[in-house]
Amino acid sequence: MMYAVESYLEAAREAGLLRTVSGLPCVAGVSTHPLSDVRSLLVEYADPELLSDPGTAPSLWRALLTDQPEVSVVVVRAGAQVRLPRPWQRDLTYVRLAADAAVPVAPDGPRVTPAEEEHRPLLADWLVRAILHAAREQGRPADPGAAAAEADALLDTPSRRSLLVWEHGVPVGHATVICGAWDEISAQSHMELVDVLVEPDADAPAGRGALVAAVADLARAARTPLIGHVVHGPDGNGDRVTESLCAQGWTVDHRYWRARTEELTAALKEAGRA
Repeated sequence: MMYAVESYLEAAREAGLLRTVSGLPCVAGVSTHPLSDVRSLLVEYADPELLSDPGTAPSLWRALLTDQPEVSVVVVRAGAQVRLPRPWQRDLTYVRLAADAAVPVAPDGPRVTPAEEEHRPLLADWLVRAILHAAREQGRPADPGAAAAEADALLDTPSRRSLLVWEHGVPVGHATVICGAWDEISAQSHMELVDVLVEPDADAPAGRGALVAAVADLARAARTPLIGHVVHGPDGNGDRVTESLCAQGWTVDHRYWRARTEELTAALKEAGRA
């Protein structure tokens, strides 16, 4: 069960984002997506009992939608064990590499090296492509200029590190991590795997395997958990990727779920008539 630490709840209270529904805490506020300017209600935290109890969850959604009628989407973070019914859809799944997981890598696999400043334009291009691809997967509009700004912000993060994988003397892919990532809800630090990308005309499986193994070594050396994410779209590929990762030593840490406001409102009305 994912319970928030008291320091997080106190900070949310001071920011005016903490409320109580059915006697349980919830932290929510309006957020504007940086790539599309779509306004959504982000439920950054809800007590697990609010989400898992069929009797209290509708009260939560009704209370939040009454206060924020202008949003078009509701996004909620939930623990790994929570399954939200339709119209909710998985948006992002965050996975954690088990501390004792051995990431297989071929001894004669491709070379992996730290990226240098001279590689920044290449890294920026790969990150922009990944950001735009994720938006397309989820059927969301995305402005290329906003994607470029997001990529630059990632590359400027002080604890960011990037690794390159090489073929025939040329870099053909990267893994970029944020070494000093911090989860305010649980008050835990971790290393976040932001993106892994290998060019399609390269040996992608070998390249990805070598990059993930190298990143796992970084996390192990830093004695910090490694967390990555999977993007979900309507085609169900995100579920397949998550299942594959879980078979390779990863576990689901938490998820973000997404529902369109009008669909959620309709479902609540139908439930009220039942």
